[in-house]
Formats: sequence, C-alpha cells, structure tokens
Amino acid sequence: MRSGGVHVVMAIRPIRALAVSVLEVAVLIGCVAAPTPGAHGSVSPPGSGSLTIPPATPTLTLSPSANAASSHVVPSSCHPTKPTHPFVPPAEYSAPARPPAYYDAEWYGTGRLWTMLRHGGEVWFDLPRGADGLGQKTFWWSGDFDVNHEPQPAISVTGRQLDGFGRFASPAPGTNAGADFGTAMLIGVGVPATGCWEITATYRRATLSYVAWVSG
Repeated sequence: MRSGGVHVVMAIRPIRALAVSVLEVAVLIGCVAAPTPGAHGSVSPPGSGSLTIPPATPTLTLSPSANAASSHVVPSSCHPTKPTHPFVPPAEYSAPARPPAYYDAEWYGTGRLWTMLRHGGEVWFDLPRGADGLGQKTFWWSGDFDVNHEPQPAISVTGRQLDGFGRFASPAPGTNAGADFGTAMLIGVGVPATGCWEITATYRRATLSYVAWVSG
C-alpha cells in the first residue's frame, strides 16, 4: 500500500506465532489484554515474539508485498494466487467496489470473507524477524463483520508450507483497522520460514485461502 491515513478503532491483545496478507500496513493501534500462548508476531515483533504495535501518527507504511515484488523471483514450483475473478463487496459494506488503483490489487473471496490480493500474486519480502518468525499483518473483510459490535473480531489465520513442513497458527481474536480500503479485520502472523505458503483465514465458519511466496 502506498498512501492514505489509517485509523484503528480498537487494539489487539499481544499475540505470538507458532510459525500473508497479504497486505501489510502500519496502523494506529495499541496492545490489549495479556499474552496468549499460541498467538503470533507482527510486522514489527519485539524480542519477546509477541505482537506489540505502539501508538503512532496516522501514516501509512508501504507493505512489503506492494514494493517492487517483481524484483523478487518466485520459483516455478510456487503459484501465488491471483485475483483473476475479482469479488465485488456488498453495497452496504464500508469498502470500495474495487481497491484504490495504487494498491495494484483486487478483492478476492466471497461476501462471507474476502481479502485483497495483488494482481501478480502475493510476494512478501523484507519482513522483520522475531522470535515467532517473519512477521506480517494480514487484512480481511466480511459482510458479517461490524466493528461497532465486534471491535476484536473472532478471526484466526493458519499457514501451511507447500514446499516444506512448516506450520503456524494465529488464534483469535484480531483487531480492526480503517483506511481508504474500508473497515478491515487485522491479524498478525509469524511465518517460521521462507518458501511457498498457503494462508487460510477462518471467521464465523467461513474460510478463505490463498498462496503467497515468502522470501523473507
């Protein structure tokens, strides 16, 4: 992502990973609740490996996947998911019909659960390494999500390495973030190793998966 102010309504309790989005944005959030075993790291995990994002001014940091991803070679054995059949969010939902053009992305998923994927597929690089692995924030949307009633959404994310044996699990809850892409559910992950990964989110019995290449 390249521009736009970000406002986060609530905060997430610290989490740490056992092991994409897709999309990484530095957002204005704080930490809530005590550390929970089995949670995961973030884009800027501290040495303890928990997800701690201190308050910041409302600025947007470019996602690693949004910066010259083409310069990071993806092996032919890995096939990052491309949004070839873009999803259009429900008209009543606080998200644009298409992501702003500078994201170079489309919506991917269904009305129950969707995310934003780059046209060329998700390639994550320059991720900070913490005790939980390579930290990344992932963003998700759902027609069932109402930030006013669920500021800490019951969304969870897991990862399965397709070219190895790695796994990670990032349990609920997540937090929320708002910007020019609407109001999203945000949850951090800690990827234990570089490679080809299947990222799967679960929210209210809806699941959505995509493949991302993680180069570190």
